[in-house]
Amino acid sequence: MGGIIDFNTTCPWELYLFALINFCAAIIYFVFDTCSLLTSTACSDTERVMESILALCFLYVGVMFTVLTYHNKNEPGKITNLSNFAAYGAMSLLVSIVFIGNASLGGIEPSWMHMGDVLSSIILLAVLIARVSKADAEWAEKKPLGNMGVNCKTLLLLILVLTAIKFLAYTDFIDPLKILADGDMTDYAMWMWNCIAVLIMEFFLAVLFSVLFDDDASHELVVLTVMVMSIVTAVMFYPAKKYFSSWMGMNADGIWIRLGIMVIVCIVAIVGGRRGSPDRSGYQNVGS
Repeated sequence: MGGIIDFNTTCPWELYLFALINFCAAIIYFVFDTCSLLTSTACSDTERVMESILALCFLYVGVMFTVLTYHNKNEPGKITNLSNFAAYGAMSLLVSIVFIGNASLGGIEPSWMHMGDVLSSIILLAVLIARVSKADAEWAEKKPLGNMGVNCKTLLLLILVLTAIKFLAYTDFIDPLKILADGDMTDYAMWMWNCIAVLIMEFFLAVLFSVLFDDDASHELVVLTVMVMSIVTAVMFYPAKKYFSSWMGMNADGIWIRLGIMVIVCIVAIVGGRRGSPDRSGYQNVGS
């Protein structure tokens, strides 16, 4: 022990830092008009919608990695694996920040802001790589899929498939204007759309970690997290429903219909998992 920060501690502070940066980004995009920070002009309706979606995605990633980190804080091998997945996410985020560009070189962000974002992302990536590259780092073994059925693991596998399809759709198949009732895609709105795809992949990595390396308790916690975040999504998007087209099912009462379906599916998976797996000792020890 020594100094303000003990870099030899077993506390997975690198993962908490990764989650904290995502939380901070979520707050910035949800609370502030980021267009005013970048161009001194207010955001258009399209840009406001993209800000809301981006804020939600940052919040999703922050919550997922916080839950998984806290659940596995006493499992060094799993923390190493999760840090490795977080490093992939941090690298993707760094690349997306590079592509927003420096305004002095034809990009969008002011020079000071772009340099700060790039340096912050590099530092985050460096501390995560340092965690996984330790000579004495422990690595968790991949767990077999085991019994499938009506349980949380099966639901997470389905979520993985749907998330992969959603990622491909965001990058190659969906015209972003289709989700909006009207409006034009500015360069900044298009960058936010692409950044959303990056965060979808980070969510995919978090769920993939739980499926490959964690236990039934983790699967249930992730499903509970998805259920809670589905409620948060509905609350965040409801005020902006007028901006969405019917194509996404996010206008009118479509939000609540989607929320109801998701909550029911999650509850069924949790109840089915508990009935099919009588040993819940891991779940009882969550957070100990």
